[in-house]
Amino acid sequence: MIELRQVGYVEINGANTDGIFDKLNGWLKQKWSASQIQADPQYCDLKFSTSSFKSRGSEGENNMGLRSMELVDFMTQQCSWTLITCNGGNFGLLGDKREQQLVFRCDDHVQHGEHHVMVEFRDQGYIEVNGLHDAQDVKSALDDYYIRQGCTHYTQGFFEKEPYCDLKYKTPGNFYFRSGSTNNLGKRTTELAHFMGNRGWKLMLCNGGKQQVKFTRARPGEPADLPLLMIEMRTVPTHLVGYQGFIEVNGPNTNGIYEKLGQYLQQTMLASPMGPQPYCDFLYGSDVFRLKECSTSSYDRRYNGYLNGESNFGRYCMRLCDFMVDHVGTWDLVVCNGNSMDTNFRVNKQQLIFRYRPGGRNVFMADNNPSPAIGRPPLQAPAYWDQQCQQGKVGHMVVPATAEEKAWLQEVMDGTYKKKSTRDRQGGPMAERFRVVSALRSEHPELWDKYANRRKAVRQGSEPSTLVVPKTMDACRALRERCTHPTHGNPSNEAFLLHGSNPTSAMSIS
Repeated sequence: MIELRQVGYVEINGANTDGIFDKLNGWLKQKWSASQIQADPQYCDLKFSTSSFKSRGSEGENNMGLRSMELVDFMTQQCSWTLITCNGGNFGLLGDKREQQLVFRCDDHVQHGEHHVMVEFRDQGYIEVNGLHDAQDVKSALDDYYIRQGCTHYTQGFFEKEPYCDLKYKTPGNFYFRSGSTNNLGKRTTELAHFMGNRGWKLMLCNGGKQQVKFTRARPGEPADLPLLMIEMRTVPTHLVGYQGFIEVNGPNTNGIYEKLGQYLQQTMLASPMGPQPYCDFLYGSDVFRLKECSTSSYDRRYNGYLNGESNFGRYCMRLCDFMVDHVGTWDLVVCNGNSMDTNFRVNKQQLIFRYRPGGRNVFMADNNPSPAIGRPPLQAPAYWDQQCQQGKVGHMVVPATAEEKAWLQEVMDGTYKKKSTRDRQGGPMAERFRVVSALRSEHPELWDKYANRRKAVRQGSEPSTLVVPKTMDACRALRERCTHPTHGNPSNEAFLLHGSNPTSAMSIS
């Protein structure tokens, strides 16, 4: 990993594979007039000081993008290392200190293409492009694309003799949208990715702070124009202690993904559809996001940064990835990045970009082969099951719970919940209650047949005095009646029980 810090340092971490430290030492000294300085081993393996990182003006202009692409070209084209990821952020009291982290992998040959272009959206009214020295076709294509949208080539001022990028456009007033922390950078990103994909350049990486979008030239036979879908989760403070959550979706509605995604978001993230917006293709509101400060001190938050504590963004990111990649099955995760904007703002956001994969692929999940039908009615199948399952004509069905069944489950949650922490979760805030959002019912004739036969054996060999009735049976009368025979009662002590698991695992074992 190579970290570029605008305050004047280059920090390197990782193994000295194939003498890469000496190669970087020579290149940094020659290209950036850098000098090696003492590195603290607790922070980095190698450290350089340089005056090559520049900034000017009051609009956040710097040459970190230009320097990043120079480094990428050296590592990929001269050293044959593969660029894996690149992210950046703004730091410092005023959020005006830019840092870039680039991670490379030694593959003996470049895996993802050796020609790279980076487009940077700056919603102060500019677009900057870097990496054009060996991609002149991109320059002419972008000229046509952006000039048709009203952009003009930027004219350097008298004090701007040194270029900070390869190509710079001045955007018209309606090109960017910003209202507080709400912006249209995600929409502009997917539009650009579609344009570049049609010209043989595929989206490789994307990071926030400033919206930097990296493309690599697709190799012969490699599709670059596959549809992309960007999902952005973000929070906006409503007052001193509250947040409002939003989920933005950008990209084409490939194979009805908007309908599938919308149903998932409404069921699992309590999302409320808000429809298309000027700054995104579709917007949802959601109140499931939680953020914590790492300190209660206003001084620490002001000078060390907001939102340095825990959040549940990671949980919902992984659930969303599971849904798109494993359950829908025709999308690959390309980009995932997060950003707290800077120390002055209490705004958090997470961007995920998925690329459509025609035909899907095999995913690493539990065996999902369809269960064979047993060809006969299972023993004493529940009367509320689907008719095909009651008759044993299908091997397995997972059906949504009815509104009545969800109400019963809510009774169980309310009737069994204790506001008490376990030993490994002491000290944190406790929920007042849990709300049932969605529920599924698994109907498996073969497993039920085995269960019913075993239940019969238990009924014949058990003593009523030894049975322990779980609390779930007293919490909901309707569910208790489902476990009770109208004539024989419940001699086998059948009951509904609760078991903790994440949604993906639950579906895999259902």
